[in-house]
Amino acid sequence: MIAAAGQAILHATVAALVIEALVRLWRVEDPGERLALRALAIGAPIVLTTAYLAAAPWRSAPWFTDRWALFAGANWNHVHVSGVGFATAAGLALSAAGTALYLRDAVPFLADRFVRAVPDDGLPEGHPAWARVARALASVPDAVGPRPSTVTVLDLEAPVLLCTGVDRTAIVVSTGTIARLDDEALRAALAHEVAHLAARDPLTGWWLMAARTLQFFNPVVQIVARQAIQDIERRADLAVAARGQGAPLAEAVHRLSSVADVHSDLALPSERGHLGDRLLASAHRRAVDARCQLLLENHRPQVQPHRAGRLLLTGAAVAVLLFLVV
Repeated sequence: MIAAAGQAILHATVAALVIEALVRLWRVEDPGERLALRALAIGAPIVLTTAYLAAAPWRSAPWFTDRWALFAGANWNHVHVSGVGFATAAGLALSAAGTALYLRDAVPFLADRFVRAVPDDGLPEGHPAWARVARALASVPDAVGPRPSTVTVLDLEAPVLLCTGVDRTAIVVSTGTIARLDDEALRAALAHEVAHLAARDPLTGWWLMAARTLQFFNPVVQIVARQAIQDIERRADLAVAARGQGAPLAEAVHRLSSVADVHSDLALPSERGHLGDRLLASAHRRAVDARCQLLLENHRPQVQPHRAGRLLLTGAAVAVLLFLVV
């Protein structure tokens, strides 16, 4: 079990490094293509590692590791740390780190959907807050995406803004969010959620969490999944900015990011808590500053041709390379 976990971590590391190198070599700026490439890194240790362990167990035999393997992690067990092989010790340490990263994100993710008490019924359609949201949604360009099946306006002081649903889509917004945004910023923020729904990002979010759960011990999968979430957000930002709403969206991001206890992909985690939380919040704040700057500059990444060919080539190269990494 430890050996299998170690090989999955090793394979994820190799796949992630290769894909990040190709992203930079090919100068891939389109967040959709970056997301697809990173999906390969996330799926590789789940699909390929499992398949190789089941179908080709002889890859761990000395004749293969000595003659054919590009890298054999088991060879590092000849070096001992406190009586334990280095490869085993590293696998245990990395598994502990991966589990911690997984729990840090999975617990809030699941709590938001199954545990935390959120009113099922929102304000009636005749309420001024609901009417303001309806007007803002009506002014979102049709090109951004189809309107959600339902809209719920919660009478909550805490800012809430999210989209849910795969077949029956919904946008949930609180009066706390509405009160903090002017009409232009509210329209841009709602357009951002509509763009998420158009790209079926709620389904992608569940897929990412399922992949992270299957590889809960793998720190590389956890890190790459976080990068994939940034690509998802960037894709929705671009859909809004392309309709001339980049500056209002940046304003919404800025306003919500300065408020504590916000439940929205436009906001930041709190800077309160222990040192690790504060460091993470500081990194997120720098990231959101860069996000706002991109929105204000209205930088549109170039979509390169032959995307499908690059994905197939990358997948084939990763499959061959991981077969030779044991």
